[in-house]
Amino acid sequence: MTFSQEVKRELCRLDIRRECCAWAGLYGMLLFSRGFAADGQVFTTGSKQTAEYFAQLAVELTGVFVTVRTDLHKESGDAGRYSVVIEDACQRELLSQRLGLRLPGLNPSLLENPCCQAAFFRGIFLLYGSVTNPEREYHLELAAPSAYLAEEAFLLGKSVGMHWKISRRKGNFILYIKESEQIEDFLTWIGATKATLKLMDIKIVKEMRNKVNRATNCETANLDKTVSASRSQVADIAYIKERCGLSYLDEELRPLAELRLENPECSLRELAAMLNPPLSRSGVNHRLKRIQQAAQELRANTEEKDVSR
Repeated sequence: MTFSQEVKRELCRLDIRRECCAWAGLYGMLLFSRGFAADGQVFTTGSKQTAEYFAQLAVELTGVFVTVRTDLHKESGDAGRYSVVIEDACQRELLSQRLGLRLPGLNPSLLENPCCQAAFFRGIFLLYGSVTNPEREYHLELAAPSAYLAEEAFLLGKSVGMHWKISRRKGNFILYIKESEQIEDFLTWIGATKATLKLMDIKIVKEMRNKVNRATNCETANLDKTVSASRSQVADIAYIKERCGLSYLDEELRPLAELRLENPECSLRELAAMLNPPLSRSGVNHRLKRIQQAAQELRANTEEKDVSR
């Protein structure tokens, strides 16, 4: 079961106690339907729970006869499709008038209360919404059959703090949000609290995983940097020792040079603790830079002598 299907199953199981909210949910479903007024087919869906939810809601509120048909022409293994139909034209007309489906714009009498506005969007989401698995990305969308309805839903959502964006896809106008916090707020608002908690849990795990990856990458980069610096230091000390011995270095630098040759894998802090008396990390770093400078000077002098010959 997809995350989107989980959300819809949770919404279908909600106990809608207020009749005004039930009407607002039914209104959202029918208002966004493309074919209801023309041929009676309200919608098709892959969710049996959604189809049954609509049928029960319509019968309880209006007494209309709703037919749920199963599409038997799907190939074996495909998800089933369910068509929800109100066949009687008179019942469709009465329902259309009762909900004000032909009004220009949204019917304000059905959307007066915040709870009814949430129910309206819950109805739209059940039929024409989807939310991506948060393991992959954050994306929730609603499909509107016209630019006008998309704009009306956009404005209503904006009035309660939903910052939708609108795009067009295959004849539909899509309202969508990609911010995880906005998706959490929307799911909680329409009643999918379990889905919200699951999304938050997944987000926490993803953030922790990202932090661990960043820390690991940083630690790896620091280790590579330490290894590279150590190789360069060992090469400088080995060059000095081969050319003229470590006596070429100042007396205070020799113990550190010997330690570095013997312990190429150690960090500066570890080398600092090995010295007698111990030094600070910055003190070790300063002395290694002096050793590096001495090696560079020795190389430069050697090259000058080779050229003069």
